[in-house]
Amino acid sequence: MRGLYIHVPFCSRKCDYCDFTSYADRVKDIDAYLEALRVEAALYAELHGTFDTVYIGGGTPTLLSAHQLKQLVSVTETLTGDSLLKEFTMEANPESVTAEKADILISSGVNRISIGLQSSRPELLKKIGRTVSPEKFAQAWSVFRNAGFRNMNADLMTGLPGQTLDDFRESVKFLSDFKPEHLSLYPLEVHEDTPLGKSGAEENPDGAADMYDEACRILPAAGLERYEISSFAKKGYESRHNLHYWLQEEYLGLGPAAASYINGERRTTTSSLDLWMKELSNGRFPSCTSRETLKGREKDAEKLILGLRLAGGIEIPSNIFIEFKKEFGSETAREFLDIQGCRIKLKPDRMYLANRIFTELI
Repeated sequence: MRGLYIHVPFCSRKCDYCDFTSYADRVKDIDAYLEALRVEAALYAELHGTFDTVYIGGGTPTLLSAHQLKQLVSVTETLTGDSLLKEFTMEANPESVTAEKADILISSGVNRISIGLQSSRPELLKKIGRTVSPEKFAQAWSVFRNAGFRNMNADLMTGLPGQTLDDFRESVKFLSDFKPEHLSLYPLEVHEDTPLGKSGAEENPDGAADMYDEACRILPAAGLERYEISSFAKKGYESRHNLHYWLQEEYLGLGPAAASYINGERRTTTSSLDLWMKELSNGRFPSCTSRETLKGREKDAEKLILGLRLAGGIEIPSNIFIEFKKEFGSETAREFLDIQGCRIKLKPDRMYLANRIFTELI
């Protein structure tokens, strides 16, 4: 089975740290985008019925009107087989959530919602250019719960400018009161070409690491156990869609800047909305900014790196053990890895520092 990802590149306003492909001034192009998306999906008709997860992200998918959301969901129906679909996630921004949209989503088969909180401290949200308030988050969460959603994720960020450990604890407490089924934790990354980067803001890796350790300590009390480096969930609510990525399984990405892994090839579609729409208007596959086919050791190394992100690790065949015998015998490996038979995983207290062992495996 495969995962289906759809990128919706529209926002009411871009956050100051965001380097994703999204536009804050092109709402008028949403209808044309939806038409191009329908054409792109039709180009992959031979994959119909092979998807068991759908993830619609952005951007801000819920920026679309109620009518446009119906069209967006209908595009997925041209590729998915209803009996096989296990998880259908939609990202949402609190400011664009309404009861009508929530009802449309749940009646259309969406069964999982992901909302970005980032922090419960308004002053910290202001520093990263987020206009959403904790109060708006609470209202949106309530709207989705009242619509019947029982599988919901929230995002929190660490290492924000001026963020203290107490700030982070307060955010975790604030979020825990809503009893989320899933939580995703991200350290702030400052990119040069973003407003935050241009302002001279710097990353705070030490502070982010302390907050991560604190999350690992206190989230289990809320029923959220770490199952992947940056992901915590109640039992049975792990992200099925993201597991496709971590287990090196196939996924198809639709929309500008979307990534795919199909038939052993990784490719990323052009990030230009105009070029993407133009090529699809002529019935052609959109251009790619990158394409590569991983083979041999390179593919095996990626399998290890992705699988090791999972708390339970992965089972690997004997040929990979032989191939990476030198790396598995290194001092770093002894410090970071727990190898039991054919299963290999990161030691729990080394997960956040995993890049050190990943570097050796590349």
